[in-house]
Amino acid sequence: MFEGTYRAEASDFLVTEDLGFEPDGSGPHIWALIRKVGISSEEACSRLGQATKTPRKDLGYAGKKDTHAISIQWVSLPDSARIDVGPIDSCLEVLRLSRNQRKLKIGQLAGNHFQLRLYGVVTGNLSERLKAIGSVGVPNYFGLQRFGRSGSNLGKARRLARRDPSGSQRLHPRDGMAASAARSAGFNAVVAERLDNDRWLDVAVGDVVSLAGRGSHFLASEADISSIRSRIMAGELDTTAPMAGRISKTSSEQNTFETATLKTDRELFDWMTGIFRDEDRRAVRVLPKQLEAGVTENTLDLSFWLPKGSFATAVLNELGTLRELYARTAS
Repeated sequence: MFEGTYRAEASDFLVTEDLGFEPDGSGPHIWALIRKVGISSEEACSRLGQATKTPRKDLGYAGKKDTHAISIQWVSLPDSARIDVGPIDSCLEVLRLSRNQRKLKIGQLAGNHFQLRLYGVVTGNLSERLKAIGSVGVPNYFGLQRFGRSGSNLGKARRLARRDPSGSQRLHPRDGMAASAARSAGFNAVVAERLDNDRWLDVAVGDVVSLAGRGSHFLASEADISSIRSRIMAGELDTTAPMAGRISKTSSEQNTFETATLKTDRELFDWMTGIFRDEDRRAVRVLPKQLEAGVTENTLDLSFWLPKGSFATAVLNELGTLRELYARTAS
């Protein structure tokens, strides 16, 4: 176990995007590999658009990266953009240019590789803890950044829910992050309840399971339940929890358990199930890959790969008692 702090400086948190493929090298779209420091992906695109005299709507990226970090990711631009390798400003640099047949879209990535430096002391058998994380995985919680600075996204969701308790009004695009935060909070609550009931990786006939590290999922059949349980223990499959919606995709038994948990926050539950017709499913667990660690007197250097949609803080939560210095300063 480890006790200490993380994200003291942007350089302590390096995120490198893994698309899972290389750009074609030819085509009408320019793809730029950028390095951003201490700014969001949206701000990086805004600055890149200004520097290349390109409308922001014409730029694309695969996923948002941490703001208070050093992040390396791909951004696509139209053929009309005038761009070269080199610095844009003190926070943004173009590392490499290529081309592709299509614009880069949200979700078009395999995952991200993280290199983190933590400051503190080892308080228990850290090597055994890391071994367990690498073999069993960690709860796939949404990180605090999903909920906005000081929970602002979730606060906005509650204000929207109070104005429209049944979720009957059409959701405005600008309110999408608030709705996502509400669903994410519900997911986290269900995962926590599964853990509290020692049902983290339990699966029954009719439950929805997903292929590990991928979005595809299916119902557990009676004929395959034994094989599915074995594959969950082997890390090939994962149990799932809901991103709330009116129409459930899982068994009535699993849905009853999940709905009871979601209804403990009745305000958000009624709003979410009005806004969203169909629920989505998300893996309860995530298995870090390429997990490596190095310990000195007062630092822990940690590196690992996670599939898209998973948060590095989910891994840090399982290491011990850690405080995010930037979050405390910024809140």
